[in-house]
Amino acid sequence: MNTLNFKEQTQVETTDNALSRTDKNTLDNIFIKIQDHFRKISFNDILYIEASGSYCNFYLQTGKITVAYTLAETMQHLSELLFIRVHRSFIINKNHVTGYIGNTFYIGEHMIPIGRQYKKEILSHFNILGTIG
Repeated sequence: MNTLNFKEQTQVETTDNALSRTDKNTLDNIFIKIQDHFRKISFNDILYIEASGSYCNFYLQTGKITVAYTLAETMQHLSELLFIRVHRSFIINKNHVTGYIGNTFYIGEHMIPIGRQYKKEILSHFNILGTIG
C-alpha cells in the first residue's frame, strides 16, 4: 500500500493549493502598469483591445485604458481560453461577443473587424448553428 504520511500529505496539499491560487490569479486577471502604479484588471472586465501604433487601448466595461505595449506583447499575457486575435489591430474577449455578421463581430454596439487571415480559425472558437457564408 502506497500512502503518504501526514507531513508529506500536508506538504502536497499546501503545494497544490498554492498552485491553484497562482493559476487562478493568472487566469482571471492582469496587472497593467499605468504611470507609476499597477492596476489589477479582471479578464471579464475587458471587452476588447485595439492596437494604436506601439500602444494598446483596453476597452473595459468601465471605460478605456491606454498602455505602452504592442498588441503582440499584450496577447502573451492574456488567457488563451478567453481572448482571440481577430485582426492585426484587435483582440476580443469571446465572452463578450454579442453577434457576428460577415466580417464583423459585435460586442454590444462596438463593431470589430475580422481579418481574412484570421477568420477560419476564429470561427472554430464559437458554437455556431447554421451555415457560415
